[in-house]
Amino acid sequence: MSRDSDGFSRWDASQKLALLALNDIIAAYRNGQDYLIEPLLIDAYRSVLVDESLDQAMVALMVQLPSEAYLSELSDEVDVEAIHFAREHLRSELALSLRAELESAYHRSEGHEPFSVDSTAIAKRSLKNTVLGYLSTLPDGGGLTLVQQQLSSARNMTDELAGLNAINQSAAADASGVRDRALRDFYQRWKHEALVVNQWLQVQASCHLVGGLERVKALMEHDSFDIKNPNKVRSLIGVFASTNTTGFHVADGSGYEFLTDQILVLDTLNPQVASRMLSPLTKWRKYGAQRQEKMRAQLARILAKPGLSKDVYEVVSKSLS
Repeated sequence: MSRDSDGFSRWDASQKLALLALNDIIAAYRNGQDYLIEPLLIDAYRSVLVDESLDQAMVALMVQLPSEAYLSELSDEVDVEAIHFAREHLRSELALSLRAELESAYHRSEGHEPFSVDSTAIAKRSLKNTVLGYLSTLPDGGGLTLVQQQLSSARNMTDELAGLNAINQSAAADASGVRDRALRDFYQRWKHEALVVNQWLQVQASCHLVGGLERVKALMEHDSFDIKNPNKVRSLIGVFASTNTTGFHVADGSGYEFLTDQILVLDTLNPQVASRMLSPLTKWRKYGAQRQEKMRAQLARILAKPGLSKDVYEVVSKSLS
């Protein structure tokens, strides 16, 4: 990761190194043990961040951790809480240990020149916004100032959405008020642009902070949402069920019940969309016994609906067989 001359090999090494660390954290979490990040890993990330000769787009990719969805795919049995903890813990520890290097990389990547879509400008934005995600995890709220500055000065949608996502995912003590204001202001600016509003819904649906299901339910009552609009459904309900692991897979099964409720409604409105929304429930075999039982119960509830569409029936029946 630090020295290979081939860019792909360095990226591949970064992902393998991160996976080793994440798997160790998962094991420690399951055993109720503390886990200290290896100095070797921190040094490897530092060497990448401070090397200004590297392509910044490649640096952005190298310091991005494997997603929770990818970690879940690699697991024989998905441990939702352990995977989420491991990824958030590693992100937080890297942010704390490499704060100076991350801040330096952020300011080095700031573009004050006119907006451009050339490769250099795109690479700078990619690194800047990846680094911003790390800095927003700092518990003292040290990254919030950068997030607010980026939101107020952004000259393109990439930077604006990155800032919105960073504040929306931040668990810093001072983030709550900033988050509410940022989401409200963004919507007021862009409420007449349907595609941008869909992005606004996606940002909130993917927020892993406590209360994710309640936020999604509230957004279903918002003026921006219409269950008859497939793009709105995918942006809110689909993103929540497929990417918000802690919200959808909450232990009491309320996330599964919520998705089932929406599928039953959608089945009468748009069976094709309803059948596609089923995907998270059909993966029930990947989870522990308690979650399997709750997911199967919701699939059985769908199957028992009188007049169920052929599209939904086919997916559910195959899943349960």
